[in-house]
Amino acid sequence: MSHPDLNALLAAQTTPGQPETLFQVVEKECAARFGFHFLTILKILPDPRNVQRMHSSSPEDYVIGALKPMGGTPWGKLLLEDGVPWLGNSREEVLWAFPDSELILSKGCEACACAPVLWDGRVLGVLSLNAARDSYSQGDLTDMTHIAQVLAPALLISTVPNPN
Repeated sequence: MSHPDLNALLAAQTTPGQPETLFQVVEKECAARFGFHFLTILKILPDPRNVQRMHSSSPEDYVIGALKPMGGTPWGKLLLEDGVPWLGNSREEVLWAFPDSELILSKGCEACACAPVLWDGRVLGVLSLNAARDSYSQGDLTDMTHIAQVLAPALLISTVPNPN
């Protein structure tokens, strides 16, 4: 398998219309490389109990700007505090990870690959892909982790209003 198209991803950072331009290129690259039922990009807020959805490939189900309480969860400790990528390839793992697991499972997603976005030794957010059971491998997660890093500038400077 080839490596991510970092040239296209980095070039997207220089294009006007940020951060949405970069989010769209990351979504396109992830669709081509890994496939997904839906993709989300999450940002850690100053209140670390919540992350905010900055981008969604399925905004009708996963509203942009919505808060998700992940900071106090085992998944949150692993990704948001420790900066460790996570791969879940079963219904049980989705149930373990997400408070909105029933919605995720109702979309036919029993696999989730999550890569932290790191900057200066801290986690800024997470790139998350969801698909059918056993859709992702550890190699996919490694490549996804590289793709996630191009999101750092966008997460550092971007805000979206909470729709609630």
